[in-house]
Amino acid sequence: MQGFGNVGTYNALFLQEAGAKIVGISDITGGYYNPNGIDIKAAKAYVEKHPKRILDGYTEPGLVKMSGEDILEQECLVLSPCALEGVISEKNAGKLKCKYIVEGANGPTRPEGDKILDERGIIVVPDFLANSGGVIGSYFEWVQDLAGFFWTEEEYNNRLVPIMKDNFKRVWDYAQEHNVKMRRAAFLVAIKRVADGLKIKGFFL
Repeated sequence: MQGFGNVGTYNALFLQEAGAKIVGISDITGGYYNPNGIDIKAAKAYVEKHPKRILDGYTEPGLVKMSGEDILEQECLVLSPCALEGVISEKNAGKLKCKYIVEGANGPTRPEGDKILDERGIIVVPDFLANSGGVIGSYFEWVQDLAGFFWTEEEYNNRLVPIMKDNFKRVWDYAQEHNVKMRRAAFLVAIKRVADGLKIKGFFL
């Protein structure tokens, strides 16, 4: 998990609660790696109590401190860049030891790096698909304001999760059917949905 702000922290926390083992996290102070899994709740609590709200000084059994660049190259199933733009480039894309990349940040992969990932067969879930839940959540807030009531967290999740799953499935299925990468598939699915909406409203392209 590259980045331990709001996106990275809660991404790691929810994944761990779902049964995933988080082997690496990082922030501006560097990377923190534990092949046995990091206690995300403990790391989150540490950051919340730190005067600068950073991981600097955090420790637990088996934890190894390294640079923010090196943490990206540790072996894992899923790498999720959740902080800076352009952290995956032609300089490190060939060194990554993951099978999947799920982009939590906006634009974390440079085009040159993206090409290398494609050549290596690493599946990338693009940013505007992976982190779209935040925008959908803003829409949910607008809907609640209009209606003058508030949903519980359970009601919110019961509405959000099916949308995210459906969007992912649409993109995945399109990518498989047309033999294109996920990023291109996501763009094409999005464009088609906008075009279909305009046609329904009477605006023909």
